[in-house]
Amino acid sequence: MQLNVVFFARLKRETGVEHLSLEVAEGSDVRAVAELVEARFGISLRGCMVAVNENYASPDTVLSPGAEVAFLPPVAGGSGEPPTETRSAGAQANDGPADDAQTHCEVTAAPLRLETADAFLVKPEYGAQAYFVGTVRSPNKGRTVEFIAYEGYAPMARRVMQGAADAAREQHGELRVYLQHRVGRLLPGEASILIGVASPHRRAALEACDFIIEHLKVHVPVWKHEADEDGQHWVDGQTAHETL
Repeated sequence: MQLNVVFFARLKRETGVEHLSLEVAEGSDVRAVAELVEARFGISLRGCMVAVNENYASPDTVLSPGAEVAFLPPVAGGSGEPPTETRSAGAQANDGPADDAQTHCEVTAAPLRLETADAFLVKPEYGAQAYFVGTVRSPNKGRTVEFIAYEGYAPMARRVMQGAADAAREQHGELRVYLQHRVGRLLPGEASILIGVASPHRRAALEACDFIIEHLKVHVPVWKHEADEDGQHWVDGQTAHETL
């Protein structure tokens, strides 16, 4: 059967390809595909996560003909410890808003603007808006940062964003949620992520915003390639899902 295999971040550089069509035996699972890829390109996928049809999956997941299998290095959405409770949810170009009328999810190369979030969130029935804006920091770990190049798996990132918004509503009730993540090269001080939450009440808006931040930084498939005074390197990430 035929599969579409895609690579991101360091794996794309190591294989020299972004995607390929791969013929495998009927009934193959993700682990079998990983072994074929490792043998073909002479790389190691150990410690990587996997997504099947834009959803995180187990290495033991059995694949269907025509499936898209994405191999994902640890994601680098933020620093700090992973949250103790998260709900799994399931990208380089503008990818448009989510279909949910109460949620805007976008991966974009364009600068992030608070006024755009305001236009979506500020409604008469919502008495509180909470915002988080993450920016490129310099110095980082004592080294001056020249830029960070963000790479993302846009369709899957939107799924994860929508899942985070849905999970926040389960905990905090009625919300409007605005989520954007930048891709491309960003300089120190530029915004890389914008999270906005509107609620009838202040506490729910603040707590939901914090929940979404913590969820996205360990689940959203985004990677950082940082240039600093010592050269360029991939920023260490986290794996909140099963790995190979």
